[in-house]
Amino acid sequence: MDQIPLSATVDGVSAVCIRDGAFLLVERGREPSKGWLAFPGGRREEDETPQDAAIRELYEETGIVATGVSYLTTVTFDYSTPEFPSPKPFRLAVFLAHDPTGEAVAADDAAAVHWLRVDEMAAFDVTESVLEVAYDLASSFES
Repeated sequence: MDQIPLSATVDGVSAVCIRDGAFLLVERGREPSKGWLAFPGGRREEDETPQDAAIRELYEETGIVATGVSYLTTVTFDYSTPEFPSPKPFRLAVFLAHDPTGEAVAADDAAAVHWLRVDEMAAFDVTESVLEVAYDLASSFES
């Protein structure tokens, strides 16, 4: 597993929440990528650790509470990323949520929430980075 990113190098975060082999995805309610499905997440607030930001964003967008998170990877978006174009590199740290509790509801800037298995994601507009993380994690369930 990669080393936890330094706060100064992370612009945003996302939290991967898994229940019964299904991943919690939110439909983005605002640009960029309005209408696309992604893991709950958003920008890190000033003086907030990436881990705290992931837990906060998960709760704000879905009402799900996590006891902690583990770092998975960092994804960089830029002008060449079709689903999330950014004029300058945007670094998104991805975390796995621990012991998620609560019923998921769309809140904050999430238009809807979906619990989807990897094989169900193809029917939706799902970002490439989400699919990669989900495939990697799903293959670890099967091992």
